[in-house]
Amino acid sequence: MHQRTAILGLSAVILFITALTVFALLNPEFSPIKDNISKLGAVGQKNALGWNLIGFATVGLLLAVFGWGYGHILQDKITAYLLAAFGIGFAATSLPIDFANEAAPLSKAHIVVICLGVASWLFALARIGMLKNIEPVIRTVANMTGTLFILPVIGEAAALWPSPITHRLVFLVVFGWVAFSSIKLLSKTGDIPAA
Repeated sequence: MHQRTAILGLSAVILFITALTVFALLNPEFSPIKDNISKLGAVGQKNALGWNLIGFATVGLLLAVFGWGYGHILQDKITAYLLAAFGIGFAATSLPIDFANEAAPLSKAHIVVICLGVASWLFALARIGMLKNIEPVIRTVANMTGTLFILPVIGEAAALWPSPITHRLVFLVVFGWVAFSSIKLLSKTGDIPAA
């Protein structure tokens, strides 16, 4: 189970980076510096359906299955449910936002599923950070990751950088944690919970 879960996590990371690169190159209206990543799947954007199906839906489903497996490897069902909910929320961001009408129902749904998914992920990290039956490094990384996630948001709120930079930093933190957790699973010969 360790290896399959790790492969799912790494597949989500690699697919997201690849899809982001390819769809950004295919869309001349997309600026990797100035635009939110959601613009790739927004209403009216070139290749939006492709991005939404691959970059959000498929990656999100991979994250959901990874999260479910990872939570079970940690022997914590609540973590499994929370991480799976994060993946499902990520997949649901494939609902296209309409930047011309952010009050539209799909635009609101896009924002709501992002918030619910992120909340689930942060609760999962907090729970992992409190588990006593796992390696201390896993707890420490979960706690540090939660803190690192909040810093870009604070930076944007303090007007240190624009929203698209915050998004890049947040995605870096999220996918960095998934990559770390997956690599840790691959390098583990015994059970992760053994402290």
